[in-house]
Amino acid sequence: MNLFTNNVFRQLVSRAIRTDYLENLTGFAWLILQPLILLAVYAFVFTTIFKARIPDAGTGGFVPYLAVAFWPWTAFSEAVLRSSNTISANAALIGKVAFPSELLPLSTVTATFMMNMLGYLAVLLVLQLMGADIHWLGLLAALPVDLLINLVASGLELFISALQELIRDISKILPPLMTFWFFTTPILYSSSLLPENFATLMKFNPMSWYVERLRDFLLLGNYQLGPWDLLVPAVTVVVFILSLRFFRKFSAHFEDFL
Repeated sequence: MNLFTNNVFRQLVSRAIRTDYLENLTGFAWLILQPLILLAVYAFVFTTIFKARIPDAGTGGFVPYLAVAFWPWTAFSEAVLRSSNTISANAALIGKVAFPSELLPLSTVTATFMMNMLGYLAVLLVLQLMGADIHWLGLLAALPVDLLINLVASGLELFISALQELIRDISKILPPLMTFWFFTTPILYSSSLLPENFATLMKFNPMSWYVERLRDFLLLGNYQLGPWDLLVPAVTVVVFILSLRFFRKFSAHFEDFL
């Protein structure tokens, strides 16, 4: 089954976009305002108070360096945090409508990324107008990276949404875990500033590779590839497949927990 040509999947994505973002002004406005507010706060703290200087930030300075990585993380984090109630929020559909239940978490992730990517393009345009040197050709290289971040979020949402029905406390520990993950990903800083041991350990955080490649493509115009550029996407695909199998194994028992 091809998800993106599946009519049910398209309807679920459309419903998620409509109910979460378009049915009220605050939903759509908050989609743009929340990351902008956080971006402004971090930029002020690190540039004005801490006088942060990133050696590999390029000519644009700290704000573009932060924004290019921060916005995709926002989409990723939002998608993962939504996973804890994906199944329970759609309990009326489970067992009553004949469709693969994995379409529920996958449609949520897809809708989240589609809407956030519109904001991402707007931010890149604003950065360009503010004087940042955005390599627009890099968007062609950044698109597969964004799709892979989507795939990471999809795998996590499949795993967490299934696990949440078995272990209800997952929703309580997820926010602090995502906060920890945020600060251990080089979004507010460069991994080149870390001690060598920590920088090596950072390579095993897949989000580190994703945000740094986005900066390479969009800010530095660096399109050179290395071994990690093959390894990280391959691991991402494997993790997604394993998460999908885990979800399908437990999805038959969802009705018992709803």
